[in-house]
Amino acid sequence: MTITGPGRTLYVSDLDDTLLAADGALTDETRSTLTRLLAAGTAFTVATARSPLTAFRALDGLPLSLPVVTYSGATATDPADRSPLWWEHFDERALKPLVGAALAAGVTPLVFWLDGEDDKVSWVRGAETSGVDTFLEARPDDPRLAPVDGWDEVDHDRGFFVSIRGEYPVVRRLSRMIRAISWGTGCTLALAGTRESGVGVLDVTPAGITKGSAVRRIAQEHGFTRVIAFGDGANDLPLFAEADESYATAGAPDDVKAAATAVLGAGEESVVRFLAEHAEARAEV
Repeated sequence: MTITGPGRTLYVSDLDDTLLAADGALTDETRSTLTRLLAAGTAFTVATARSPLTAFRALDGLPLSLPVVTYSGATATDPADRSPLWWEHFDERALKPLVGAALAAGVTPLVFWLDGEDDKVSWVRGAETSGVDTFLEARPDDPRLAPVDGWDEVDHDRGFFVSIRGEYPVVRRLSRMIRAISWGTGCTLALAGTRESGVGVLDVTPAGITKGSAVRRIAQEHGFTRVIAFGDGANDLPLFAEADESYATAGAPDDVKAAATAVLGAGEESVVRFLAEHAEARAEV
């Protein structure tokens, strides 16, 4: 699965609100441009908070060759056979108190874990809060859904991702509290949302596990000397920190724009238009 190409540059994009349109799909222009660039040898992949299941649904038909980073770096998947290349797990000493802290704050966490070789997402049945309800409504046929009657049914040694969704002030306070407590050092936090929207989403991965750490691993294993990244959210900040160049979308929050090398123009195809211009220009050098 080694990629060769001019400049040994790896291009990496977030999915939602970056590569995908507002409806969560690739536009025709994005799909056709990426297909052409990939066929010409451009080294491109994706780093997303999505699961492998939903990421590959969105990317279906693209001739991807490099590992696709999902769950914000907790795993990467070989696009050829959809097999996981690694899983990064929480230490139980961090996961159990993390769940307890969310419950104490009045929000039910969504805990993602491995049941055998299958990734599952669990919550306590009957304790659904608004954030959980919204998540479930968007995924009525998701095979990962595994409600439990108690948290002892979840294998805490195999948890790899937690999503905490609720009112923004509540989730923000919870994020600050986790950062200030000793076991919080076993977690990596990415808080999205605004006070204006009223909704907060706190995604949590094991300590040091981010989109950036996963992409660094892929770049090292495949011999890339440069990384150019695209994103729009808090979980893209570690990716930007690892990249040689980083580009925020026009709709990204101010802190993400401030961390980027530059901000892309408006439009659903801004990422692929950048790729078409710059990747092809590098290929001609």
